[in-house]
Amino acid sequence: MVNILHLKGTSYDIGFKHGTLARSQIHSCLLNYATYFANAGMSPGDVEDLASAFSSTIQRLTPHLHDELRGIADGANVPLFDIVALNARSEIALAAKPASSRPDTEYEDDVDCLAIPPDGCTTFAETTPDGAQWLAQNWDWQTSQLANLVLLEIETPAESPAKGIKLKTMTEAGLLAKIGFNSEKVGVCLNALRATDLDTDKLPLHVLLRLVLESESVADARRRISEDFGGGAACFGHFGVAEGKEGGHAESWEIGPYGIGVIERDQHGRLYHTNHALKDGLRIHEIIWLEDTTERLMRLKELVDASDKKSDVARLSVEQQRDRIFAFLKDENNYPNSICRTNDVSQRGLLGEMQTVFSIVMDLKDAKAWVAVGRPKHSLEEFEVAF
Repeated sequence: MVNILHLKGTSYDIGFKHGTLARSQIHSCLLNYATYFANAGMSPGDVEDLASAFSSTIQRLTPHLHDELRGIADGANVPLFDIVALNARSEIALAAKPASSRPDTEYEDDVDCLAIPPDGCTTFAETTPDGAQWLAQNWDWQTSQLANLVLLEIETPAESPAKGIKLKTMTEAGLLAKIGFNSEKVGVCLNALRATDLDTDKLPLHVLLRLVLESESVADARRRISEDFGGGAACFGHFGVAEGKEGGHAESWEIGPYGIGVIERDQHGRLYHTNHALKDGLRIHEIIWLEDTTERLMRLKELVDASDKKSDVARLSVEQQRDRIFAFLKDENNYPNSICRTNDVSQRGLLGEMQTVFSIVMDLKDAKAWVAVGRPKHSLEEFEVAF
């Protein structure tokens, strides 16, 4: 069963309760990520140095979230830098260079030499003719993190920059946020993109996900990140951002140290994304480390096109539209590296231990979502989340 945490109070109080109620899961996350970072070639000293740099950046740009991280650390009875490292796990493993690499030699990330588990995800957004806004994702990651999932239901402090917004996010224990939506009907998804670019003076992706969930609209989230919170992300990633008010709106953000590259909806009001950049002209040094990313993207578009031929989306009920989108997320074409991913036994070590850990379909117009834990084709648990 997913651990559901109801959190309110000061920023520190929210963190402390999170750390206390999810203490054993946080300890498990730390063990898993110690292995993850080591597989990326990062020594404990590398991790601590990066966590220290990010801690300073978070404290400078978002002191309320730094207070929450301190609370998580105290509640879980672990050092603050451990919790910061969890919240900067994408930056540490997917973008940072080990300090031990020779300064006179270009660092090359060869996936044959460094067994870095890919963070493969598939995201879909759709604004339907009746003004409903849908946002959905499969989050693919290490099977071992299934046991460390939490649903955070947070009532932010009225005196904080979030101004009392309520949010619900599926994430890993110890993290500020990941995928979810808020009481203003704003939702966000995350796809890992890989590049060698890193800027520790900007905020980690998972901190920025939380800031999106503390925003009143997509435009507000984009403005706050661009103007108030550093102007970009510490490393490269994709956010699917949408809102359910006033007929719906969605954008894809390919975000990185350079800022936010916005991809608008297609002529059918849809967005699709997997694990490679789609926007031209980004100032980024991308690494493609998931060969199936283009196949999953094409397959998702094929599934949507086939669905269009079978039914009129405008005539579907909420339940029918939910089931239609879940059917996309359950697809096993190109198994095991399919949209609904399972462990690939042909891969060694952690590379073979990745699957769809959870699926989520959000109906932002009605401020509700449905979650399937594990592979949605054979889910371990299903539940509804709503305001």
